[in-house]
Amino acid sequence: MLQVREQQHHSTKVLTLTGRFTHDTATGIQARILSAKEARCQHLILDFSGLTEIDPRGIGELLYWYHNMKPYFVQVSIVNPPTPIWNQLEMGHVSEFVPIYASEEEASWNNVPYS
Repeated sequence: MLQVREQQHHSTKVLTLTGRFTHDTATGIQARILSAKEARCQHLILDFSGLTEIDPRGIGELLYWYHNMKPYFVQVSIVNPPTPIWNQLEMGHVSEFVPIYASEEEASWNNVPYS
């Protein structure tokens, strides 16, 4: 089960994810993520601090969201992944597309809008 807590800060939406991030559990939050473009959000931060698992299909969903948000100039960032999750993201080459930061503050400081 994947639990989601949502916060909105001006033009930034933060989704804190807790539990297992798999293809099956990710579909439940897809609408929340994709709605960021309608909410005039400029930065979507996914807080992975509470994730216990991510599978390859979940990583695929994450990359799909990133590519879907880019044409709307919504920056997607990941923050606080536990070491095992960070390692899986690196093996899946996620950081080549989606920036990964140690904290929400760091992601906010380094947020560079698309040009």
